[in-house]
Parts: sequence; C-alpha cells; structure tokens
Amino acid sequence: MNLSQLSTAIEAAVAVHLNELGRARGLLPLNWFVAPSVTSDEDMEAVLSVEGQAGSHLSQHPARVVDQWGTALGLRPVRALTPGVRAVEGILEPAPGEYRFEVRIWGVDSAAPHAQRDWGRWQGR
Repeated sequence: MNLSQLSTAIEAAVAVHLNELGRARGLLPLNWFVAPSVTSDEDMEAVLSVEGQAGSHLSQHPARVVDQWGTALGLRPVRALTPGVRAVEGILEPAPGEYRFEVRIWGVDSAAPHAQRDWGRWQGR
C-alpha cells in the first residue's frame, strides 16, 4: 500500500465511523474529507481536521442537514460570506489524551447562483 492508498483508506474509515455516529442519532450521511495534515494545538495534543459536506443528493435540504449535524455534535454556526451556504464548526474532544477533532460541516443550496464556486474560494480552494 502506498501513501496515497493509505490516505484514502484513513479517509474512508473516518467517513464510515462519523456516518455511523450520525445514523445512531437519526442523521443523514455526509461526504467526509480529512484535512491534508494533522496538527497539534497549544497543549501539544493531536488535532485531526475533518470536513463534512451535505450534498444535493440528500433527501432533505442541505442547510437543514447541516443544522441537524451541528446541533447533534454541539458545533457553532459559521457566518458564510456566500449566500446559499450553511456551515457549522467546532472541536470534538472524545477523551483526554485522544485525538481532538476539528470539524467543519457545510452545505450549499443548489438554487443559489454561484454558491458552490464562491464557497470554494472562501475556503481557499
């Protein structure tokens, strides 16, 4: 297994576990992505960044799905600079000494013109 395959496997495992957590709380599944790096915070505890996307394939409006996940995980709303984008973010701390997860979840109203493109620019992509 090369590093690219390992990265893909880690991302898939994170997605499975987060969606299982969501399913147990009655939430629809998201598309999950792991940030390209793991950082340490000021206390030198590992922080893994993950991002969830509420896609247009869902049976509910993406903004509603984002709000439901945000409430379930205790995340705070992010003021999006682009109309039609809903986002929440926060830090999840499972237990002392374990990885802390920096989580951002977002969804784009497909009816909002240019929202997907502009949101990507806002995130630096």
